Amino acid sequence: MYKELSPHCANRLTSGGQIVNVSTVSKEGVPDVMTAAWNTPFAADEVLVVLDLPHTTTKNILETGKFVVSIPDETKIREINKVGSRHGAETGDKFAWAGITPVETPRLGIRAMPDALAYIECELTDPEVAAKTGVCIGKAVAVRVKEELWDDGRSSFEEGFRRTLHYVTENTYYVGGRILKVPKNHTTM
Repeated sequence: MYKELSPHCANRLTSGGQIVNVSTVSKEGVPDVMTAAWNTPFAADEVLVVLDLPHTTTKNILETGKFVVSIPDETKIREINKVGSRHGAETGDKFAWAGITPVETPRLGIRAMPDALAYIECELTDPEVAAKTGVCIGKAVAVRVKEELWDDGRSSFEEGFRRTLHYVTENTYYVGGRILKVPKNHTTM
């Protein structure tokens, strides 16, 4: 027996990938960061993130052609919920607004979430697709991962995947084989 669901529930049955933070900087130099659940590999050296067209992050990517994907773990839930709760147009420098001290990425010099499991610095490959759909494909120009999470012999992030967060529904994540529910007010710092 199966239960019939609304077509609007289709995204609740698949995973768009682990939770990531997407960091950008405006052409005026204002840093921004957001939390995104819809992302996936696109090629060996390309990642794809799906963003809303009106978001500050999308605007910044279209204007600069650059962004950073950082992969947080459950110790950062409070921070990822906070930066995911407001638009950059409302906050200005979202790191300052959220009280987060960012790190600066070595290749592109974009401020990103601190102490991530990994960082992927990207250059936008298809601005036309991004402008029409919000689908941003980024070619990796630099990749860094915490040493203890990477197996050189197997070229594997297996240990890192044990710690990545996956979005289930508001304030509910899947991590390391368990469901993690966080209080609705878990965005206050």
